[in-house]
Amino acid sequence: MTQAVGIDVVDLDRFKTAVERWGDRLLERILTPAEIEHCRGKAVALPSMAVRFAAKEAFIKCLDPEQYRLFTWQRVQVVNAETGKPSLKLHGPLADCLARFRILVSLSHSDHSAVAVVILDAPDADKKP
Repeated sequence: MTQAVGIDVVDLDRFKTAVERWGDRLLERILTPAEIEHCRGKAVALPSMAVRFAAKEAFIKCLDPEQYRLFTWQRVQVVNAETGKPSLKLHGPLADCLARFRILVSLSHSDHSAVAVVILDAPDADKKP
């Protein structure tokens, strides 16, 4: 049963301006070291960085206030399967708090924007007691 849906769109020009202004300080705040390394391995890193930021913003929109208190940028990581399919890997107390949920994520970007949709799904909510 779907518990929450979050969506976020990042304008690549605005994101680029922020990265140019704040540099690694910004990136190290919003992305994990593994995410930064993954993105810098791409021919063009900026869209991959922006879409990861969008995923985290979309994820935040799924959280209730108690869950949100556990959020930090470093506790949420976008990872890709060998097929390229993205997923969110949670760390620390946030992972414990949301362990019963399945988290679905879809990411896309164009030359101008990056978009992410995150769904929190509680499969056991459909079961009858």
